[in-house]
Amino acid sequence: MLPGQEKKLSRTATMVMFATLLSRITGFLRNVLIKSIMSPQGYSDEFILAFTLPDLIFELLMGGAITAAIIPVLASSLAKNKEKDGWKAMGTFINCTLMAVIVAEIIFFIWTPAFLKLTAKGLSPDTPEYLLTLKLTRILLPSALFMIMTGLINGILNAYHKFTAVAFGPVIYNLCVVTSIFLFGGKNVEATAWGVVFSSMIYFCIQFAFAFKYLKNYRPRMYIKNNTFKELLMLAIPSLAASAVAYVNQIVGGSFSSEFAENSVTMMNNANRTWQLPLGVFAQAMGVAILPTLSTYFAQDKIDDFKHVLYKGLRTVMLLCIPSTMIFIVMNRQIMQILFKWSEMSVYESRMYGLALMAYAPALLFQSMVVILNRAFYSIQNSRIPLAIGAGTIGLNILANSFFANNTNLGAVGTGLSYVITDMVYVFILIFVFSRKTGLNLIPENFSFLVKVSLSTIVAGVVLCLTTSIIPFPWEEGFTVGRKFAEVFSAGAQLILPLLAFMVTAILLKVDEVRHFIGSFLARLQKNP
Repeated sequence: MLPGQEKKLSRTATMVMFATLLSRITGFLRNVLIKSIMSPQGYSDEFILAFTLPDLIFELLMGGAITAAIIPVLASSLAKNKEKDGWKAMGTFINCTLMAVIVAEIIFFIWTPAFLKLTAKGLSPDTPEYLLTLKLTRILLPSALFMIMTGLINGILNAYHKFTAVAFGPVIYNLCVVTSIFLFGGKNVEATAWGVVFSSMIYFCIQFAFAFKYLKNYRPRMYIKNNTFKELLMLAIPSLAASAVAYVNQIVGGSFSSEFAENSVTMMNNANRTWQLPLGVFAQAMGVAILPTLSTYFAQDKIDDFKHVLYKGLRTVMLLCIPSTMIFIVMNRQIMQILFKWSEMSVYESRMYGLALMAYAPALLFQSMVVILNRAFYSIQNSRIPLAIGAGTIGLNILANSFFANNTNLGAVGTGLSYVITDMVYVFILIFVFSRKTGLNLIPENFSFLVKVSLSTIVAGVVLCLTTSIIPFPWEEGFTVGRKFAEVFSAGAQLILPLLAFMVTAILLKVDEVRHFIGSFLARLQKNP
């Protein structure tokens, strides 16, 4: 890879990470409002559960196809100067997907009660909670159509290496949803759900405007016999199933959570969203940035460049996610109180929120590796292996959830541990199979880096335990603006020395990525005194 190309990739990854950070922050604001505005009204669990079927439609018909099929196939066609042929396949896929969405919407709308028996097993039929979940689910179903059309457009933009609109679009969507919750969340949950549908429509319209010039080759025709379409379909079907498998694992956890105390679904959902913040900012953003490049290098048979980009992605997410996981574990309660205590929150509730985050925390590292490794499989146009491995994890997830629910007193927290166990098994199998498939020695060639980052994290963790025991944190019940500032200031003070300890240890252990980052930062300071 040429130095200029590597710098461009780094800039793209940085931009996507920043946009993803904004998206996650606005998404957090949405979850905070659900906790603060809708939980006191007693319908936050029902509102969250109502998203299950619309999201499942998205995962069944679009989720994995964006990264596994649309981007690699269209990017490969562009690299080979076969744009029109690529668009015959892309146009056919768009038409087939839209027809499938309409059919799925009708099926899910008619048989919503039957699906709720699986996705909300803790709700008894004919209860007010069940009837409200049923109503909200049917209101939200149309949003799946707009989100799927937006997903198709985002895949096209990524294939053309146009990342800005794709990266910042979710921020606008989240802000629209936040506005809906703020205006209607405490008064009318049905109006809030309609606001979500309207938000998805705005999101689609904005993305369509950015992609309009790239749609010149789209035709409302079906080129079923086109070889590129067959190639796309062979990649899309397993990847869609694999994406659905990942979402089914989340459904399993949410369904088990609905069996426990009121607001358990909301608590576990908030903890789940919290650890996914760095996942989206680091791993998913990196995956978006490197997938077109990996696909192009594989199509051009540039194996050394392919390996360089893949290892850079893996090492970047390890460097960022391993210390982040440690912070989530040690500061679990502080983080959850800062993020979600915007109204009355008892000491017991803050402790339970902290335990939920602690249970989920290791999933950050494992799921980040899954994200990058799945992109690696997709770039070599093999989506069947992630599907086969992922499908096997559903049974493991159900068994783990059943064990924790029936043999422990962990309650809903057990669903987080089950998710971690499932992801841990998933990532190790992916590593083993990808190494055998490609001949790349993923573990041996990255083991030294992993050990150095882990040792640096351990040192930082010891320092963090000391600073959290020395620097006080305001645990009092109730909420005031002044106390919120005190919480943020205290947590920030507790983190300064551990972060310095991590960087110093990493430099002493010669972690090149950290040394390069600090060198670049100091060079920029000298240029801009």
